[in-house]
Amino acid sequence: MKAEKQEQILTCMADVLNQNGFRAEAVKPENAPMILRAEPPKQGKAQMDITVECCFIPLPLPSEDDGMLQFFVTLYQNAPKENFGHLRASCNYCNNFCALGYFGLFEEAGQLFLKHNTLIDCSKELQDIITFFADNMSMIMSTINRFVDGMAAVGFSGVSLEAAIEQELFPKI
Repeated sequence: MKAEKQEQILTCMADVLNQNGFRAEAVKPENAPMILRAEPPKQGKAQMDITVECCFIPLPLPSEDDGMLQFFVTLYQNAPKENFGHLRASCNYCNNFCALGYFGLFEEAGQLFLKHNTLIDCSKELQDIITFFADNMSMIMSTINRFVDGMAAVGFSGVSLEAAIEQELFPKI
């Protein structure tokens, strides 16, 4: 997919997100692909500030009209190292319930994240592409809302996975 089409999609999606309560901007770093950075309203009872970053990954795909879009959501950073074991267990547990993406822990930064990749068919009309993009964003935000309070309790309070489940911060299997 051509860079101009990617930039058009990300810029348009930034406008859509800004109209829906997010603070969003499409940024073009020098010598790098454009990135859409969005901050939704605070999430969960914990009122967590999260950041969503999206960009097209430069991969060779079967069709010139296809693009691989990556969503990278940072739930928080600087979780205490003593909670990493509980966080890893919580990520693995919550991934069983995720409709899209997966939770992970970047230990060097104590960063809890959700990552999702999706293939975009850019031969479609812009309106259809934006609808598909917005649907993915909606599913990601739903996943975040479902787990953010439990992840905050585990990551910062050191609550175990079992205790978070008992407190109904995570769904039960």
